[in-house]
Amino acid sequence: METMLSGESALWTACKSGDAAARERLIEGHLVYARTLAARMYAGRIDHDLEFEDYLQFATIGLIESVDRYEPGLGAQFRTFASHRINGAILNGIENMSEKRVQISTRKRIEADRRDSAAAALSGAGLDVFQKLAEVAVSLAMGFFLEQPESYENLDAHPHVNLYSSLEMQQLQQRVQDLVHNLPQKEKMVVKYHYLNQVPFTEIAGIMGLTKGRVSQIHTNALALLRKAMKSVRTSDVAW
Repeated sequence: METMLSGESALWTACKSGDAAARERLIEGHLVYARTLAARMYAGRIDHDLEFEDYLQFATIGLIESVDRYEPGLGAQFRTFASHRINGAILNGIENMSEKRVQISTRKRIEADRRDSAAAALSGAGLDVFQKLAEVAVSLAMGFFLEQPESYENLDAHPHVNLYSSLEMQQLQQRVQDLVHNLPQKEKMVVKYHYLNQVPFTEIAGIMGLTKGRVSQIHTNALALLRKAMKSVRTSDVAW
């Protein structure tokens, strides 16, 4: 039986009436499903030239297209409808990607996005040099803790890794994810799209109906909020 989001029927009604917030909630609510389909196709891959992040990016794009094209009144369940489009988007993405050229291009765009955001933080008025460096450090931490969570999921595959240290890293990762979850909606969406789903700022701007510059500003603000939240956690928890 297909799992539905809480209040999904009302969200679809609002979404099809032009409610951007409802659209974002539907996309976010089905991201895990898109990731599952991407992981399934990645596990069964024949060509090992692409990384999982490529599959995930294609799946995310397919999910967004599915949300925009789905018609609730026609009877089909959304995930049944979306699965064909998501799988098709992955296959089309693989077909259109010439070895690693697009992958490298996308990664460069993501890195450029983060450099621009870091530059904005470094030029921020009213911040001393340590605060500015802290902004950049948060951006690096996001990539480390959010982009590759699977690094700490299979400790048996890495017997040389110190178990105590690995468990500590799992706890740190979970804390960062909790802090992201508590961000304001727009900041949370930008962080999740960019770090968890490897979507460059330009595509995020299209999803959220904003300019790329505005997405960069939201990203910078998200890092500032996370830095402040991390500082608060450290002062109340010596284990952090």
